[in-house]
Amino acid sequence: YLNRTAELSRYRTVKRREQIGIDYQIGPQIPHNQEACRCYFEAHLARLAEPRRLRASHLFLAAPDGYPAEIIEAKRALIANLAKRLANGEAFPALVAEFSEDEATKNRGGDLGYFAARRMLPAVFEAAQRLHPSETSAPVRSRLGFHLLRLTTVLPAR
Repeated sequence: YLNRTAELSRYRTVKRREQIGIDYQIGPQIPHNQEACRCYFEAHLARLAEPRRLRASHLFLAAPDGYPAEIIEAKRALIANLAKRLANGEAFPALVAEFSEDEATKNRGGDLGYFAARRMLPAVFEAAQRLHPSETSAPVRSRLGFHLLRLTTVLPAR
């Protein structure tokens, strides 16, 4: 089995090198057709366009649909308390580090990176797009739990 796997890997490497060689030799000889490129671009404009993108950070408390009501209420009370603490001047990254239950973003101050509507929970995207940069949202309920959002940047559609 190992010999067959090594042989297959060598075969793929040789084929990849052959393809690169063909592309390198023939590619420069193919004339560019500006009209065909323009027609393709116009025909596929919707697919090639980038939608409006937001960059935000969040403090997240998990309370997905179906959790016991008492846990959901406890998380609702905690997120409301954290919102008050933020309004009183406490640092967003410090509260995220202490309280957020999103382990993937917790150590980055809750940074979600850039996202468009199709890649974010609808409730979170809707709340984030109503903010101005550096503003913090009121608590937001999504199907996964509660969020406090801080908008960082808005990139327009292009």
